[in-house]
Amino acid sequence: MTIHELSATELLERLAARQLSSVDIVEALSARRTEVDPKLNAFVLVRDEARQEAKQADEARARGESLGPLHGLVVTIKDNIDVAGTDATLGIRALCGQPATEDAVLVDLLRRKGAIVLGKTNVPQLLLAQETENAVFGVTNNPWNLERAAGGSSGGEATAVATGMSPLGIGTDIGGSIRIPAHFCGVVGFKPTLDRWSNRGSNSALRGQELVRAQIGCLTRGVEDVRLLWQALDPLEQGQRDPLVPPIPAGDPTAVEVSQLTIGYLDDDDFLMPVESLRRGLRTAKQALESAGAKLVRYRPVPSDEVIFLWLAAISADGGRTVDARLAGEESSPQLKPSRMMMRLPATARKLAAMVAERLGEHRVSRLLSCLGEKRVDQLWALTQRRTELRLAEFDRWREQGLDALLCPPHVVPALGHRQSGDFALSLGAEFRWTLLNFPAGIVPVTTVRADDVGQYPPPRDRVERKVVDIDRASVGLPVGVQIVALPYAEKVLLAVMQTLENELRGTDGVPRTPVTPP
Repeated sequence: MTIHELSATELLERLAARQLSSVDIVEALSARRTEVDPKLNAFVLVRDEARQEAKQADEARARGESLGPLHGLVVTIKDNIDVAGTDATLGIRALCGQPATEDAVLVDLLRRKGAIVLGKTNVPQLLLAQETENAVFGVTNNPWNLERAAGGSSGGEATAVATGMSPLGIGTDIGGSIRIPAHFCGVVGFKPTLDRWSNRGSNSALRGQELVRAQIGCLTRGVEDVRLLWQALDPLEQGQRDPLVPPIPAGDPTAVEVSQLTIGYLDDDDFLMPVESLRRGLRTAKQALESAGAKLVRYRPVPSDEVIFLWLAAISADGGRTVDARLAGEESSPQLKPSRMMMRLPATARKLAAMVAERLGEHRVSRLLSCLGEKRVDQLWALTQRRTELRLAEFDRWREQGLDALLCPPHVVPALGHRQSGDFALSLGAEFRWTLLNFPAGIVPVTTVRADDVGQYPPPRDRVERKVVDIDRASVGLPVGVQIVALPYAEKVLLAVMQTLENELRGTDGVPRTPVTPP
């Protein structure tokens, strides 16, 4: 097995046994990047200092000194997270040439635990799309099919990890920005409870928007590597630099007995049904968890349409002024143009358009038009109150059914094509739910799309379902993940279920195998 094929855990084991050096890893990943990244465009920056830092890590090991549990391990960081001496561009020209003066808290802790930052990876413009494209660094392609999107907004990170250019990466998630790319690219994604890992030094497009916030997490090729980070990046240490991180120990996933858990099972959505490949993936995961002894029970969450439209109403509450200011003088990416056009419509015109859409049978689009746009302060407070009510309602439903975790869709489709996401925000209920309601969630790859999966979707009734059918039509061979969710602050349960599912499916036919080499 070559170096770029080794997991983060395996790399650390070989470093400790002195079968491998940190310099070896940096050089091997550099060679892998030279081989595959010209087709993919995952990286926006490679740090020249990485080789010297690897050399210093090797010298410290030779002296018998330990730099920490991540001694000599190489990691990559999403563009919007501060790494001292590098830009956090968010994919816009206005932020180029403004390097951070210090590391984000999580990046600093990674370094203090011995990790080496290799570089930074691509994002969509202002992080606001489920595919990765911007005018500064270009388009990131899906490593399984170059005609498909890598996902967003952590698309560069997912691509780097999926192809072995990085053993693990740090990303952020506000509406699926870790989970979408993980599902699209066939890797593991992990979003903790809000502020469980520090977000200090993570930059957002919508500064000051607090109703729904982004959370730092990670992407890896296996759950074991998420567990590695979870044990190494102690929340108690992060809390010393960030008062928002609660002083709660991480907890040990290996102490959780999955055979004693009750896991909810949600294979559909009351707003937009997933395609057959995703539903089959859920059935596969359900059977695997039942084989491991877990009890699976059917579950119905709080209504998806409330979650989707509340999330969108919150994000657009300023009438688009923040995005307009950030993009002053820059053209919108193709993915942002549709939403910006709708936001610029006068309220009366948007109301009229919603009425027309309703009469044409476009009920979802009608409600979207109605929820977008500027809100008065009292309206924003009402949205915040409803968000809190939904959080409590979801929590109470879990408690009523005695759920420890939930198995549910990661999306409604596999990886979509380039520039297909601009009018497809209504597909994201499965992702919006768990950031808005603040439950930790993760993605585990379970299968790939088969030819007999395609074409089984019911006749489409509106433009959203027509797009679902169109994306599904060309999806054969793409990876499919499932989403696992746990109660707030129960990350050890989440990781235990994810690990059990991965173990049960290891070696079975159809499970996406990474690193993948792009066609």
